[in-house]
Parts: sequence; C-alpha cells; structure tokens
Amino acid sequence: MSSIPYIDIHTHPFHNEIETITVQNIFPGDGFAAFNGRNFYSVGLHPWHLGSKQENNEALQMVEEALEFDHVIFVGEAGLDKINGGDFIEQLRVFEAQAVIAEEYQYPLIIHCVKALNEVIALREKMNPVMPWIMHGYNGSVEITKQLVDKGFLFSFGKNLFREDSKAVKSFKYLPLNKIFFETDELDLNVDTIYEQAAALKEMPVEVIKKAVWINFNQIEKSLMPGRI
Repeated sequence: MSSIPYIDIHTHPFHNEIETITVQNIFPGDGFAAFNGRNFYSVGLHPWHLGSKQENNEALQMVEEALEFDHVIFVGEAGLDKINGGDFIEQLRVFEAQAVIAEEYQYPLIIHCVKALNEVIALREKMNPVMPWIMHGYNGSVEITKQLVDKGFLFSFGKNLFREDSKAVKSFKYLPLNKIFFETDELDLNVDTIYEQAAALKEMPVEVIKKAVWINFNQIEKSLMPGRI
C-alpha cells in the first residue's frame, strides 16, 4: 500500500477516511473537531451567505479567530458570484478583505468564482499576493486556463472531470501536474474516485498523480505542516 495519502483539498461533508487528508470547508462561527493528524479546515465567508455590512464584518472577524487553530490552513472558500451572490459591491469588499487576511496570516486562498473572472484577476493584479490562490471546482476553457497560469493561479478539479465534454477535462489535460489539486466539494464520494478519473485522463498511473498532488500540498503548506503527517 502506498505511503502517500490522497488529498481532498475542498470538501463540505465530513469524510472519515484512513488514507485521505481532508480540508473541510466550514463557515465563520462553525465548530470543528480537534486535530487528528489528517483533518484540516478552511474557513471563509462565501458570497452566497453575505448579510449586512456589520454582519459580514463580524463574520470576517470570526475567520481571523479561526486561523488561530493550527489545523485551519486555508482562507475560503471566498469569492465572487454574479449569478447567486448578493450585492456585488459588498461581494467585492468581502472578497478583498479575505484576500488581505490570507496574505497577512500567510494562508492559501480558496476561490469560488462564477461569471466574475475579470474581477478576480483584477484583484490579484492589484494585490500581487505571495500566498497561493486556488480556483476551486474549476471548469474554465484552455484559453482562460492559460491566462490564469500566467498569473500564478492553481486549480482544483472535481465532478467536472467526469463530464467528457466539459471545459474542465480539456484544461486538466493541458495543465502540468504541479498546478493541480482534487476535491469532492459537496459530492458524496471518496476523493480516490476523482484521482482514478484524473489518472485515466492523463494516461498515467494513479501513484504518479498522488505523488504530484502530495508535493503540491506540501509546497503550499510547508510553513505549517512539518512533522504533522
């Protein structure tokens, strides 16, 4: 059996898996379990869940408080959504605030983006962040992917890899292994199923994919993870 674990970089349901390191997404103020060696968390204010400016400011404070726990390792998911999000001006303010928090506390940022790619790119260009920005649930075209790679983004793939006609499949085949992660998001399945699909698409062994993602994960978490696993 391989000593390299699977990495599920973004999941909402709790997954109690022996061979998988999970990063479970929770919302500001949610409780979370004590660290057991493999259960990590991301905390962020999602654009679907914005309230008043005061409520959002209180939630942002809770995000900062959650980052005091060692096994909270990402900010997000945060981002912009022109389809299902609330007031877009407030979305922009809250997203930028979380990007600043991620940079100040030195945490990667998990990004939810729907029909707002130009604004996400503009903020990255404005901030020029050092910490990684990861596009979650990625389903962009190869042309867009090339632009994002040039700007330093990373990519997390999930259910769209099972749709043969999806833009995600073409972009995944284009991307080098050092730019990718995998996620179950809200799917009720284990992430190894996504790894198997990814290996088939890349026409390479699953173990090669596992090693690459493990290296990627340790590179973005190298200041936080020594000796944990």
